[in-house]
Amino acid sequence: MSLMEKILNVTMMNLIYKISLSFLFVIASNLFPINEESYTFKYKESEFKVNLTNLNDEWNITYEISHPFFKLSQDTQFSYTNLIQVSEIKRKLIVMGGLRKIEESYKLDHVTKEIEYIKGQLTETLQYDGAIYDDLTAHLYLRLLNIQTDEEITLNVLERGKIIQKKFIKTFSSPDTIKIKEKKEKDKFELFFKDNSKEILKVIQNVNGREFVWENL
Repeated sequence: MSLMEKILNVTMMNLIYKISLSFLFVIASNLFPINEESYTFKYKESEFKVNLTNLNDEWNITYEISHPFFKLSQDTQFSYTNLIQVSEIKRKLIVMGGLRKIEESYKLDHVTKEIEYIKGQLTETLQYDGAIYDDLTAHLYLRLLNIQTDEEITLNVLERGKIIQKKFIKTFSSPDTIKIKEKKEKDKFELFFKDNSKEILKVIQNVNGREFVWENL
């Protein structure tokens, strides 16, 4: 190989390397910055509160649904450095003022790619690969994602002790409002938020034939 060919090869490799770094930077920068936020949604006799709080090295997102017959709460901790990395999830359901209680938790080890799932006396270990979310962080990720597309976005979501692939569509519902819709065979989930501020406006759910329209107060 001549000296000129060697120089051309080195130049080409440097170019490929720079393009690769640029591509990685674009992917890593494809999320908007995250900010603290708090919401209270109302539907008839039910109230739904969501809080996103910065805990220095980690973020905490919580929600609580209050209904005359039950109370459902969840606490999720995650880190955020251009991607969402969940570390722990705690979920609690209290029915009829304490007549029945269900608690479950997930602890994620991103080194071993294992999840410790605990529900009552049951303890299981789940294996995972790639990014993983719960419903709260999945919806947050989709709001922060700097794209609008009619194509499906598939995310791995923890639900009821399992890893489920959920499919979403993110589209404009008006010039300044974006809708996130989960593709489901039976029930419906739609979340509407402002394009610029990312503020949630309302959430529409259809569960077992009953529709809930959660309006931001």
